[in-house]
Amino acid sequence: MGILEDVLRVSNHRDTPRDYHVLPDEFVEPLDMNQVDAILLYQLTENSSLAPRQFTYLRDCFQRVQVQKRIAKKSQQADSSALLEIERLVTGYGLVLFQLEEFCPGEDNFLRYIEQIISRADEYTDFLSQMIQRAIQEDSLLEFIESFFTSLKKFIDSLKLFNLNESHASSAVLTLFELFVSFKPVAAVITKVSGFFAEYDVKPNLFEKVTLLGPILTLSPLNASVALHNYGDNLERTQQQTNIIHESLQTEHKMILDRLFFIIDRIIRGSNESRTDLLSYFAQIINKNHLRRGDHANANKLASNAFVTNIALLLVRFSQPFLDVSFKKIDKIDVNYFNNLNLILDLSSETRMNSDFKEADEFYDKNKKSAEHKPNFISDCFFLTLAYLHYGIGGAILYEEKVTPQVKRMREEIERIKRATESQDVFARFAAMQLPSLERSLQTMQSIKEALQGFFSHKNLQLEVFDFISGASTFLVRVIDPFHQFPFKQIHLPLIPDQVGVENVDNADYLRANAPVPFKYYPEFVVEGIINYTQHISKFVMSPLFNNPRLHSFIEMATVILRCPELVSNPHLKGKLVQVLSLGAMPMRDDTPGFMMSCLENNDLVSDNLLYALLDFYVIVEKTGSSSQFYDKFNSRYSISILLEELYKIPKYSQKIIWQSKNNADFFVRFVARMLNDLTFLLDEGLSSLAEVHNIQREMENRARGVAPTREENDEELQSKLASSERQAKSSCGLAEKSITLFNIFSKDIPGAFCTPEIVDRLAGMLDYNLASLVGPKCRELKVKDPRKYSFDAKTLLKSLSTVYINLSEQPEFISAVARDGRSFSKEMFDRSVHILGTKTGLVNDEFCVKLLQFARDAQDQKIAEEEEDLEMGEAPDEYLDPLMFTIMKDPVILPASRVTIDRSTIKAHLLSDSTDPFNRMPLKLEDVIPNDDLRHEIHLFRHKKRMDRG
Repeated sequence: MGILEDVLRVSNHRDTPRDYHVLPDEFVEPLDMNQVDAILLYQLTENSSLAPRQFTYLRDCFQRVQVQKRIAKKSQQADSSALLEIERLVTGYGLVLFQLEEFCPGEDNFLRYIEQIISRADEYTDFLSQMIQRAIQEDSLLEFIESFFTSLKKFIDSLKLFNLNESHASSAVLTLFELFVSFKPVAAVITKVSGFFAEYDVKPNLFEKVTLLGPILTLSPLNASVALHNYGDNLERTQQQTNIIHESLQTEHKMILDRLFFIIDRIIRGSNESRTDLLSYFAQIINKNHLRRGDHANANKLASNAFVTNIALLLVRFSQPFLDVSFKKIDKIDVNYFNNLNLILDLSSETRMNSDFKEADEFYDKNKKSAEHKPNFISDCFFLTLAYLHYGIGGAILYEEKVTPQVKRMREEIERIKRATESQDVFARFAAMQLPSLERSLQTMQSIKEALQGFFSHKNLQLEVFDFISGASTFLVRVIDPFHQFPFKQIHLPLIPDQVGVENVDNADYLRANAPVPFKYYPEFVVEGIINYTQHISKFVMSPLFNNPRLHSFIEMATVILRCPELVSNPHLKGKLVQVLSLGAMPMRDDTPGFMMSCLENNDLVSDNLLYALLDFYVIVEKTGSSSQFYDKFNSRYSISILLEELYKIPKYSQKIIWQSKNNADFFVRFVARMLNDLTFLLDEGLSSLAEVHNIQREMENRARGVAPTREENDEELQSKLASSERQAKSSCGLAEKSITLFNIFSKDIPGAFCTPEIVDRLAGMLDYNLASLVGPKCRELKVKDPRKYSFDAKTLLKSLSTVYINLSEQPEFISAVARDGRSFSKEMFDRSVHILGTKTGLVNDEFCVKLLQFARDAQDQKIAEEEEDLEMGEAPDEYLDPLMFTIMKDPVILPASRVTIDRSTIKAHLLSDSTDPFNRMPLKLEDVIPNDDLRHEIHLFRHKKRMDRG
């Protein structure tokens, strides 16, 4: 046998080896190079025994050529031209098979070729590489890859599963993509292959199914089938067992992402056109998936978490070079990116930072760049990554937040049905029929939930995301900086003068008018994605925030946004920011300082501005603009209280607080007033709810013993009311606990701030009322089972309230205010408090008891003295009395809209909570009130005359 026969496995002898093909008579002996073309044509078109393995036959011939070439080289045979010619023809026919339909009758043959390649992809790479090079030389590359990838996509579509569970097929497909795009000419034109883009009207959930890259970009542990396969077998496994599954999938996912990055990177580097096409493809996907962050979105109608998070992670990697710690390329990101005509992102329905749609559109119309000016790759990639962070990874966050309570409810429902099936009624039999379906649903949802937890606990991946966030945070501060010089030059805050008044600040129009350009017109998602991600990821043990040297970038951005209320109009975003900062400030489990505390203390931008920002936001968050704004504010203020408590331990911060109280009194009093409002409400709500819990528990115990019901509700209604009251008690008591802690801290070092005329009477009334609740006749109503369940400890609360009295015990204004409280004050309350705290529990020392009793005596003496003075004053004319407090006015003023005369301290106190005239609800500022000097003089004479008469 000659080389030709060996390579092509053909002969015209009847006694040839079994794996050789016998040629027909027209092929005469001896076979020579002149017949190679005809032999190959015969083999491919007429030799039925080869069908449908023609492509594999060519591959085998190619490999035998390579063996013969190595033998020839070893034996130093000079002439290998015959082998090169056979190789050229074999490769050429390989291209022909994928280009001319007559060589491949019936489209199933294309699929069979692909199946053969997929089955042993590594064995085909050399042959395919040669074919690609030949196609490049012959200028037929696009036709070849069009046919090849269209067939490959049909093969993928024909599979029942294409995911990580089917690792062989998925790995082989990735190998083929890697092979092809490793040739730059292929990478340059692959975006022109049919199916690379989806049709304009494609549904959001179909991109991953109908586009060329869709299936490989969906290879992820977050795929529902993969999650069920890995996590669904045993829902009762230990956390350690779950972690083992996490780690295995994380390793696999990392390898997949590395391979995907190689593919996408080659396409981006292929040509300007392929780069633009790829970014447009990614933009098309995310533009149609904004509902992934919608509250009522149907996940089945949107792109999957697997698909969009993979793209997000790939874009994050592409962003790394221009967001590294040196920031040498940060100026390549266009600050005025959204002024471009050629935007790939759809902003038509995007909420802006602090402008409405009309204002933003007018700005862009006036400041549009020319059509020739196109965004650079760095800017496109950066802002596209921010969109994927919000709608892609952010959508996965929202999905987890929704699925977690669903899993809990479904578990409870299954348990309820199982208990019901123990009876033999009709309902029980019907419920039992539902169980298998419910258990399958639980298995699926629980698996998806655990897959998401595995994804977010994958530290290496999340470190990459947070590296992007750190760089993006620095860039956003750069945009906010009027000179766009940050971080190379420090930004100076505030950007506009602070708007401080004792009335409730409600200056949205002023803030919007003075918000910085172009930041005010930026879509809100560029900040929201960062905040949502950071808030979510901080809950994980493997959080990338812990001990991260780049954490300061995020904290700087948070500080700037909180310090400058004109930047972001959405209070919910700022509420999430303070929540993240509070998590970072709280002491660790080993009582070491929180992981953000070093930055909060040592970063100048942060330490110079954060305190004022927190105090100001504590006030401003009163109005969030949503239907739940009354309750939203408590969560934000709880986070701020945690921060203030921890920051107060740092000398520079405690000194700043004291300075604010003395030198910016109106500002600080406004803050104290909000604390007082909240604590008043929370204690009232918490103690009332505890009393209701007590009453319901007692009622249920009595009914269990057979006592006749004393309430109208049936047992089920009673149970529902108990659950509601328990939730309310736990929430209110928990929030109140943090507020009273701040009262303890600040009233000790800044007592004067709590004794201003507009605050002191309300503070005294709140303290007296709650002290009476804890030690008075109704205190028994607060006794409930397991009080810790409700964050309630009566003795600790009593000590905290008593501490405030002691801290303010040397302030004459406070003593007088307590004495004036005719509703709740009595010296006996303090006697009982001392008995409980000192004698009964030993929670306080003798010095504490002596001070508390002395304060009670001082207040009692003051009360007697003021009662005597009131008697001496007798009946004062009605026009001398404050219309709200019914006390004789000291500094009467006229309200400009209602023309009512009221004491200045009264209206000042009112404006701390409400910026309107209390008599007609018209807007009102303190500086607009009109002093009533004539009446003040009359009242002064009246008081003087009464005192003279007494004397």
